[in-house]
Amino acid sequence: MAFTVSTEPRKNRQLAVIIEVSQDQVDKELRKAAAKVAGQYRIPGFRKGKAPYHIVVQQFGLSNLYSEFVDDLGQQLFRDAIEQEKIEPYAQSSLEDIQLEPLVYKLVVPLEPEVKLGDYTAMRVEEDPIEVDEAEVERRLEMYRDEYAGWREVDRPSQYGDLLSADVRSVIIAEAGEEGAAETVVLDEADWDVTLDEENPLEPAGLDRELLDMRAGEEKDFVLSWPADGQSIYAGKQAQFHVKINSVQSYEKPPLDDALAQLVGPDYTTLEDLKQSVRESLLEDESKRAQGRYLDKVLDALVETSALDYPPAVIEDQLDAMMQDMDQRLRQFGLDGMNALLRQTKQTEDQYREQMRPEAIKIAERNLVISEVIKQEAIEATQEEIEQRVKQMVSADENGEISESSAELAEMLRYGAGRNMIVSQVLTDKAISLLQALARGEEPPSFTTESDAETLVSTETEAAEPLTAEVDDATEVAGDSEVAGDSEVAEDAK
Repeated sequence: MAFTVSTEPRKNRQLAVIIEVSQDQVDKELRKAAAKVAGQYRIPGFRKGKAPYHIVVQQFGLSNLYSEFVDDLGQQLFRDAIEQEKIEPYAQSSLEDIQLEPLVYKLVVPLEPEVKLGDYTAMRVEEDPIEVDEAEVERRLEMYRDEYAGWREVDRPSQYGDLLSADVRSVIIAEAGEEGAAETVVLDEADWDVTLDEENPLEPAGLDRELLDMRAGEEKDFVLSWPADGQSIYAGKQAQFHVKINSVQSYEKPPLDDALAQLVGPDYTTLEDLKQSVRESLLEDESKRAQGRYLDKVLDALVETSALDYPPAVIEDQLDAMMQDMDQRLRQFGLDGMNALLRQTKQTEDQYREQMRPEAIKIAERNLVISEVIKQEAIEATQEEIEQRVKQMVSADENGEISESSAELAEMLRYGAGRNMIVSQVLTDKAISLLQALARGEEPPSFTTESDAETLVSTETEAAEPLTAEVDDATEVAGDSEVAGDSEVAEDAK
């Protein structure tokens, strides 16, 4: 196929590829398109397929004939051009422009990132001290007090917030002229449970106040009335009450003492035992967080001292991976994936992507330096390491045996895309271990021995996995250009 190719370097590791098709080739394509159209449509005065070329052009227009072949031709020309020029695209290319006379395609090709690492062997990063906040220890102890709080009988006068158990009887007082009539009983309860709540008083008004300051075993008689303009069926009436308090209970937290420690668990004899356990737990948690913060500092320091040049597709791929990961996580909770999140936050997908972009840039740049460390250090994964990681992911038992229910998943992880993911994780972990050791000024770990040299997995095409939870296959090289929509462009260029 006759064409010429020229290239123009663009910033951010992109290359403009300009493909100009010879006029002879264009004429051939136009005539083939005309023959195809003539065979599909009846042109007045001619049998199908017999109309001459110039008549078909008059009837259908030259731009419509271009649209018959310009898409497919562009795809083929791009494949031929990158092979001819030995261009290795990093990701899918995009059509930037097309003109028809002469027929010229201009595409933008993202190229592989270039990473020039800083001197990571001499890089030193200080670790933050790991300390336990005593205020957090006290907060944890208060949580135990809340957990074991409950209603306890108290030997004191009742007060607001207490739970009373009482025998109560109240009867409407007969008015003049009602003597001898059957009595009206308002309340007649044994072991009536009532909580004294200052914000939600009992009816009739004043009943709470009468129950206040009473001890268990005390009895009391009193009269209360309902307002004449109230909504009660006893509006304007008075009632005689007789109350006997059976118990007074207060909702209390247990004191911070040895008894509380023994409530928490049989391993604790004294309160100091419990405090020490809380401190150790907090120290372990803080150590894990400190490890994460230290890794962030090491990778950020390496990124800062390195020279990175990469196409925008790197960030877009990372954003795609993060969006997909978020979608999957939300669906695990029974939600409608990203659609639910976007509705909740009242954002469009583009707005959410822009919100995530700073984090995507950080993750992508860290991945790039990790990948380059893997290449420069020739880090590899052994079959034993791959199998060990597989067993971890399928939760093998303590003897390393994989259950029948997990056997199929284990096989998926051992081959194809699953294996690539496992290898990527192993390589990334090794690179991180190396960088952290160097940053601390320690002897770097040795990853290979003579005994496992034959089991090494080649890493020439392996890339470090993103530091997010998702599996990122978005960095695979895409050789074909996306030129869909060329027909519309051809029409605009008419």
